[in-house]
Amino acid sequence: MSQTEELFLLAGTWTLVAVFIARFIPSWPGRIAFFVLGVGLPFWELPYGYYNFQQLCRENLDLKVVEKIAPQESVCADHPYVTLHNELLRSGFKVVETRDKAGEIRKFVVHAGGKVEETKQKELVSRYCLTFTSNIRLPWRIQRHDQLVVRAHDRSIVASQSDFSWAGMWWQESVRPVFGRGGDCSDSKNRSILALRYGAS
Repeated sequence: MSQTEELFLLAGTWTLVAVFIARFIPSWPGRIAFFVLGVGLPFWELPYGYYNFQQLCRENLDLKVVEKIAPQESVCADHPYVTLHNELLRSGFKVVETRDKAGEIRKFVVHAGGKVEETKQKELVSRYCLTFTSNIRLPWRIQRHDQLVVRAHDRSIVASQSDFSWAGMWWQESVRPVFGRGGDCSDSKNRSILALRYGAS
């Protein structure tokens, strides 16, 4: 069961409990007030948050390419992606460079037999870098996380791929991670890496 399904199950169960309790309140105005406060207050965001989260997941998980990318044999993993070099080498790149927050550049090359040679260098050779930005806040407690393909020399965005996380209700966000979250969605394939290795348009 997904986090989203668990959240709806909780909302449905609590609604039934609230209906049962409301039967013992003698007046209808009291019952209505109890139901509004007991169910409406903790769950009023649920339909709106869920709808917006699902819409983003349906429409915005694909790789968005700003300009044509030719297949690359060399790539840069830019801050904060400086530990991505092993994955990139396994993806078929012959040369992987990393650039940390201070601007220090390291070069990783795989030789025959699988041995990886690491050296320092002054300038990037790669045309493109991979990097990411995370926790971009959107309405309804939704956050977007972007993996970016940028030009190495000026960091202008060439392509991007997003995934999303939904905090759920206000009380879930305030005590996270005790009550979990509304859900997460992402593409199972790392299309940014594929676009750099094999090209994209």
